[in-house]
Amino acid sequence: MVERYVREAKMLIATQEQSEIAAALRLLDAALAVAPRMEVALELKVRSLLCLCRFKEVADMLQDYIPSLKIVFSEDASTTGSSDNSSTQLSKERHTLLSSGGASEPSCTCFSISDLKKKVISGLFKNVEEAGQWRYSVLGQACCHLGLMEDALVLLQTGKRLATAAFR
Repeated sequence: MVERYVREAKMLIATQEQSEIAAALRLLDAALAVAPRMEVALELKVRSLLCLCRFKEVADMLQDYIPSLKIVFSEDASTTGSSDNSSTQLSKERHTLLSSGGASEPSCTCFSISDLKKKVISGLFKNVEEAGQWRYSVLGQACCHLGLMEDALVLLQTGKRLATAAFR
């Protein structure tokens, strides 16, 4: 039954029509209700959401892979009164951006991408085999549309590295 839902969803998505993609999304939700860890169904759902410009839902589904959110939770767990709260505060603002309804004023914040990479890259490569490289490219696109450019950059570069390594 799940495989039939996925097959039908693929055919609907291939039409590239918004209404058909929405119908495919409902089929994929039904498939994921039965088999929540099915990689093919997860990938198709996320790609369908991306086609429908529902970027926040993509980010919510894959929030475990967003580098700045990883930093928030790891620093919250390990901080016992440290004096360097600037990156923690910045990451919390990013988390607020994802959790807000989008009604807030856009803000521009800058921080070092190399610092972000150092904190995150080791965690990104831990579950490469089970995670699938599609997550990085799709989530990178969603983060870009949400204005999370630093996260998008790290995710897209990671996806590129994984694709290159898989090609070898």
